[in-house]
Order: sequence, then C-alpha cells, then structure tokens
Amino acid sequence: MKNRGHTAVFAGAALFVFLLVFSEEFKRGFTFGLESCAEIVIPSLFPFLIAASLAGSGELPNKIKRFISVITEFFFGLPSECFFAIILGQLGGYLSGAKAAQSLCSAGKISENQSEKLMLFCINPGIGFTVNALGSIMLSSRGSGRIIFTSVCISAFLCGLISRFYSCKTESYKKVKIIPPSFSCAVVNSVSSGTLSLLNACAFVCIFSGIISVIESHIANESMRLGLICLLEITNGCIYAAKEMSLPFISAICAFGGLCVHMQIFSVAESFKIKLPLFYAFRLLHALLAFLTCSIILWMFPAEQQVLVNVTPKPALWSFSAPASFSLLFLSALLILDLDNKYKI
Repeated sequence: MKNRGHTAVFAGAALFVFLLVFSEEFKRGFTFGLESCAEIVIPSLFPFLIAASLAGSGELPNKIKRFISVITEFFFGLPSECFFAIILGQLGGYLSGAKAAQSLCSAGKISENQSEKLMLFCINPGIGFTVNALGSIMLSSRGSGRIIFTSVCISAFLCGLISRFYSCKTESYKKVKIIPPSFSCAVVNSVSSGTLSLLNACAFVCIFSGIISVIESHIANESMRLGLICLLEITNGCIYAAKEMSLPFISAICAFGGLCVHMQIFSVAESFKIKLPLFYAFRLLHALLAFLTCSIILWMFPAEQQVLVNVTPKPALWSFSAPASFSLLFLSALLILDLDNKYKI
C-alpha cells in the first residue's frame, strides 16, 4: 500500500512538471480532445452506455434465459445474464461491454470472475466509431469502415471462444436476489450512470490528447511518433494511421484500443479485479486476429483502399450545436444533484 502511495505522489509531481514545461502544447491538444469528444466520443458512445446500464438493471424471462444460456455457455462458458454485455461489447463501443459487466456484477447477477472473463473479449470500437467516424470521415469510405468493423467483431468472437478454455478460479458465489427497480427509475439511473461514465471517458480523452500534442511537437521521427500516438489514444491514432497505414494495420490498432481506452475500462470496472497480464495478452491477441481477419477479407473481396486520405487533423471548433451541448451538460448536472439529494433524503 505504501508503494502505491509513493507511485501516486511521484506520478502527480511528474505530471505537474510536465504541464509547466509543455503548457502551450498541452493546452492545444486538450482543446482538440474536447472537440473530438463533442464530435466523435459523445454521439457514438453515450446511447450505448445508457443501454448497458439499462440492460444490467433488468431481468429476462426464464424461457428466454434458458434458450440464451445454451449459446453463452457453449461458446463462452458464461451464464445467460452476460448475453447483452457480449452484444453491447461488440457493437456499442469500448466502454459499453465494461459498463454492462460492471452493472451486472454490482447487481449480483454474475460473479467477479465472470465479469473479468467478459473483459477479455467484450472490448470493441463499436459500429458508430468504425463506420461513421473512421470510415466516412477519416478514410472517406464507409465500405472500409465496415471491413474494419467486421474484422474486429470476428476477432473478438474468436477471442471469446479462446476464453472459453480459460477456467476462472472457483469462488463461493451465490446470486443475490434483488428486486428490479421500476422502469422509470431504471431509465433515470441508467442516464445518470451513463453520464458519469461518459464524463470520465471524455476527461481521459482530453488528457491523452494533450500528451499527444506534446509528442507531435517534440518527436521528429515519424514512425516513433505514429507508434506512440496509436499506443496512447485511439481517436488520434486512427486519424494519423488513416493517412499512412493499410486497413489490416488500422484494424489491429482499433482492436488493441490504446492506453486511454484501457484506463477508462479500469475505472469503470472497479467493482471487480482485472488481471493485467491476462488482459493485455488478450488485447494483443485481439489485435493480431483482427489484422489476419482483415487481410483475409481483403484477399477474398478485393476493395480499393485510399492510401492518402485528405483528413483534417482537427475538426472545426463548435461545428456542433454549442448551446444544445451546454444545455445537455447542465441538465445532466442537475439530474445528478437531484438524484444525490433524493438518496440523502
């Protein structure tokens, strides 16, 4: 515990010095992170975070659960309660699977080990990011975005099959019988929980965008700069990779996710422990399988790939509706305060 405290102190001091030395570059990148959140992260992620929380608070009829359990047990060795977490993890974006697993674990529907197992393969970029943002905007081709999305989904499914043979430690676990909340309360709680998770994700994106701006300004080697950017943050990484890399490499980058996404997942999945060596082994496996899958798809169905794409690195400031966005944030803050007061009462 003392070592952890020492690490936090030194990390905070190092960050403080870093911000003093590179304040201008960090500020520029931080602003770009805010713009990326408004145009890419919030529209593609927020609805799925709400869906993840809502699915975790409900209960399926027994007949449907028996049918679904045959699929989830056979392919992934997981109970039927994990079905929506698996679907959201493939379609909804990086945080959706983690959020669904956290909701299920907190509600006592699955164990901590089962939640950890979900995190081995339920981390995908999501259809909104890959097709709309990456495909249409960055690659100027929705078809390329669909190929990347198909590749990461197939590779995630293969990772799930492999995780079937990973036996979780036996734990004394009994399902907790919790009375589900009313539908109106479930919706309000899901919106509130999704808002907090989204604000957390946007904060990480802004911080990492600031760090990437410093890297862009002070690292001259293009290969090293591109590698560091792809390792740190997926949105910036895809913007630069779209101009210089092939679709299989971009698929691998999307499958890995980047350290910014990983930290968001760790912060959301705080109710259960994630073994880092196992987690990163599956992240690398996911990236390798995505690269191979995309290469096979392109070999079977040759498609034109635009190598040099005219991508503007920074979206136009306030190209979205600023009043609407500020109103949404203000109303979300009021909602959180109102819920907090109700719980205190």
